[in-house]
Amino acid sequence: QGSECPRPHLPTRHDRTGARVQVREHAPTRASRASVRMGRMRSAEEYLAEFAGGGGLLEPSKLLDCLEAALRDFGVGDDGQRRFLAGGLLEEYSLRSDSAPLGAGALHRLLGAASRRAAAALAEASEVVVAGGAEAAAAVDEGGARGSKRGVDADEEPRFDAEEKERALQAQAAAWAAPSSSSDVPLASEDDIPTLDFAALCLEVGGGAAPSAGSGQAALRGLAGELREACRGVGFHFVTGHGIPEALIERAVQAADAFAALSIDVKNKYLMDAGTYPGGTGFLPVHNKKLPKRPKGNVCQAFIVKRELGPRNISLDDMPWPAELGQDFRKAVEEYAAAVEALSSRMLPAYAVALGEDADYFGAAFKSPLWRLRMSKYPAVPRYEEGQYGIAPHVDTSFFTVLHRTEKQPGLVVWSARTQRWVRAPAKSGAVLVNTGEILRQVSNDTFLSTRHYVLNEGANERVSLAFFFNATADFKLAVAPGAGGGDAKYPPTSYLDGQGVVQGE
Repeated sequence: QGSECPRPHLPTRHDRTGARVQVREHAPTRASRASVRMGRMRSAEEYLAEFAGGGGLLEPSKLLDCLEAALRDFGVGDDGQRRFLAGGLLEEYSLRSDSAPLGAGALHRLLGAASRRAAAALAEASEVVVAGGAEAAAAVDEGGARGSKRGVDADEEPRFDAEEKERALQAQAAAWAAPSSSSDVPLASEDDIPTLDFAALCLEVGGGAAPSAGSGQAALRGLAGELREACRGVGFHFVTGHGIPEALIERAVQAADAFAALSIDVKNKYLMDAGTYPGGTGFLPVHNKKLPKRPKGNVCQAFIVKRELGPRNISLDDMPWPAELGQDFRKAVEEYAAAVEALSSRMLPAYAVALGEDADYFGAAFKSPLWRLRMSKYPAVPRYEEGQYGIAPHVDTSFFTVLHRTEKQPGLVVWSARTQRWVRAPAKSGAVLVNTGEILRQVSNDTFLSTRHYVLNEGANERVSLAFFFNATADFKLAVAPGAGGGDAKYPPTSYLDGQGVVQGE
């Protein structure tokens, strides 16, 4: 997946554990390591933000520099000693992982190993002063990377801290350099955002003649191959042949317009997080700073409903349905949500095969899917301030998201990993847009991209979007798919309730 991992041209030996490591021709002397001071490493996500260029995966070509920086943060001041320790870790990683790019989980484990080896090396120095006294010393003993209760070596179980990850993503978002003017962003090409036709699998929401077993399996394998390529290289793709009736979509768009047209006093009766309705549902006003949380408010308003069966047992009857719009509003929203849920469920076999598993791999996990529907209305904005957006740059916390847009000018801006630039998703008649979320990225062991994106509705026209966030049963712990690749599992089994969505207040 990545370029060949660079290795310093140094002799090798085997350490006490039997691992082959590189050595310097002139190892640092005890004198050069005297009067050292132990520090603290940053989190894996912070190093990714610095060395992965905002892409989320660290290429092996950057790993040596990253490890040396981490060792410097820890307090290894001697250049030769840093190179010696980092070179050994790099050699071991390249032998174990076939030079695959690193996500946060794999890097966290390497940082834990680096901190322990650095601590052992520094302990041999003539003077060791631990920064911060006993508290910092305890942190060193527990393994190193800041924000972690324990270090992670190759032999330890992976860990996941949703709050830590959310903080890291917010920090990364500030460094994404997302333009605030659509004139600076070109339209995406088919290479940037490919189109997948699901009609071949007869995935029409309204049903249809089932294909024969042989032709159906062949179609599934072919589509899964295209989906795998799209998820690994892009993270976004259009879906045609989805079968959702256009009239049903139009009624949902009209419902979004109807809610947006209500007076602010009426909409405030359904304000999110006011304590009347389940958290993360209801009205978000223009210039809100939630979902995502960013320094400047999102220049859009939204109405959000969700269904979450499971421990919290949140049903559609619990939603803040506006009495002013009557039953027709609720009916339009529920019918649209049901149609997109059916489509999403029928896409799951393709995702399972794309991950190297059997078609029914996700059956148990999605028996009672959790979903959220965000109906957003973007006002016409002649010009955004610097650092201001219709909705700020973010990645989705879902398994995947299904999006419909009604717009005069393309407003969704997506990061193209293939061309390393921001692009605007073009209009495509009869298609919905689907993107990988953070949960699916974890299930893929970081082999699928969860791509950053945002909205600019610059111009004279309003915009409506219907974003359907699809997830497994709320408390079902999804493990890394064994067939996904990417080396050892980088994440523990994690449910939606363990994840960033809850931390964000969804």
